[in-house]
Formats: sequence, C-alpha cells, structure tokens
Amino acid sequence: MKFLKTVAICFVIPFLATGCVVTKQSYNQLLSELTVANQQNEALETDLLDTRTANDKTIAEQKNRITSLDREISDLNAKYEEDSAANVARQAELSHSIDVLRDQSSEETQNLLQQIVELQEKYDADMAAKTQTVSDLQSSHRIEVEALNNRLDHELQSNKLVVERLLKEIETLEALKAEQEEALNQLETQTDQLERELKDEIEKGEIRLKRYKTKTIINIDNSILFDSGRATLKKPVKTSLAKIADALINFPENNIQIEGHTDDVPIKTAKYPSNWELSAARALAVLRFFSDNTDMDPRKLSGVGYGEYQPLVPNDTPENRKLNRRVDIVILPK
Repeated sequence: MKFLKTVAICFVIPFLATGCVVTKQSYNQLLSELTVANQQNEALETDLLDTRTANDKTIAEQKNRITSLDREISDLNAKYEEDSAANVARQAELSHSIDVLRDQSSEETQNLLQQIVELQEKYDADMAAKTQTVSDLQSSHRIEVEALNNRLDHELQSNKLVVERLLKEIETLEALKAEQEEALNQLETQTDQLERELKDEIEKGEIRLKRYKTKTIINIDNSILFDSGRATLKKPVKTSLAKIADALINFPENNIQIEGHTDDVPIKTAKYPSNWELSAARALAVLRFFSDNTDMDPRKLSGVGYGEYQPLVPNDTPENRKLNRRVDIVILPK
C-alpha cells in the first residue's frame, strides 16, 4: 500500500541536549523573520492609533448629540412656560369678559357667553394637547439620550477591549522580537564555533554543515562511514565522529536525531530485506558509537531510517546516488 512507502523505522534513545549551529544563510533567514515581526509590530501600533482616533471622534459626536437634545428640551420648556403665561392671561381676560357679560342678561349676551365658553374649552384642549406634546417630546428625548449614553458606554468598553488586545499583541511581538534577536546571536556564535572545530573535516569534504528551517544538519557520506551494503562503521571515520561529538557537547541546549538514508538501488539480503532496514541499521551504528564511546547522554539520542524516500537529489546519476547515500546528524531545538 502507498502509506508503507512513507513509514520510517525509528529507534529513539534519549540523549543529552546538544547545541544548535547555523550557516550565514540561516542567520539571514532568521533576520528576515525578525524584520517581519517588526513590521507586524508597527502595523499593530498603527491600528491602535486609528482605534483611539475613531473612539475620540465617536465620543465627541455623542456628546454633541446629547448637548443638542438638551438644548431642544430647554427650548420646549421655555416655549411651554411662555404659552402657559399667555394662557393664564387669556383665561383672566376671558373670565373678566364672562363676568361682564353675565351682568348683562340679554339673549345676545347669553349667546356671546356660550361662544366664549366654547372658545375657552377649545383653547384648553389646545393647551392640553401642547402640554402632552411637550411631555412626549421630553420623554422621547430622555429615552434617546439614555440610549445614546448606553451606546456610548458600550462603544467605550468595546474600544477599551480592542486597545487592550492590541497592546497585548504588541507586547507579544516585542517579546518575540527579543527572543529572535537572542536566537540570532546564539546561532551565529554556535555556527562559528562548530565550523572552527570541524574545519579540517569540512575542508576535506568528509562532512557538510547546512541549516534547514529550525534545525541544523551535519551531513556525512555513507562512503566514508560504511562499506557497500554494510552497517559497520569504518575505523578511520570514528576519529571524525568523536570530534563531532566533542563539538556537539559544547552546546547542551538541543537534542540529536540521527537519520539514515540510501539511494533507490534496492537491497534484499537476509539481514537487510530492504533499504529501510539498511538505513536504520546505519543510523543506529552512529547512534551506538556516540552512546558507547563519547560523553553524550543516550537519553537524548534518537535514530531513524528513511531508506530511499528522502533523497537530496534525483537518483539519475552515480554522483547523485552517492549524495543520497548518507547519514544526517540533525540538531533539534527543544
């Protein structure tokens, strides 16, 4: 089945954490990540300023609206008092006229009196309607003012939460920025030291250092480590492995995973039915050497065999197949 092609035979043995090494390319990559974090930080600060500006504008608009409503209520009250004073004067005038007319007992006077009473009733009804209108407007404006105040309080609270969130994100980004700056310095120091200690082996082409994303890889060709089809370490390479171990012990912060790889030429023997078994046995041979012959703590070591399924280059030439036959010592951060 298809998934069987991606299964890796893993041997996990814990190991004392060892150091992290990078190349100049990895340093530039992490510096680029730091630049992105700085840009995100600046964007958050801009969002925070925009939020505060919008918040101040909303508060000003709500306060202006409340002031306008208060002014309308004040004008209505003044108009109501003016109409009430005029009504009192009118009522006094009408009462006087009624008293005068009552003193006259003619039929014409009685008719006029009736008209005056009707006018008085109509006027009272009009005043009652105006009074109710003023009361309704006052009540409506009071409700609107309360609603505006409630909405303003809600918006203030919401904006406060947004500001707090933005400040927290800025704080997180600043902390990440500090961590990345520290990591840049640490990785550069470790890279320089490891390259100095393994300078001879690197110049001879016995090992290669490379950085991939968050891990550092020490790459060793199988031709230096093993005879064809075998998983027993050659004696000359043990000196280089011991030197690698001494260099890694200087950086106890990280873990080590040893990966075995083959080309796509199949192997089928009683001891190694496929390239998986062979690659795993070779990874285990290096792991055993570190565990049994160096000061590395085996509790932090792990081994895995990938067979032919993670080639560096296509298996289309003898030179490429040689590159794919390798053991990778992978330095992993905690």
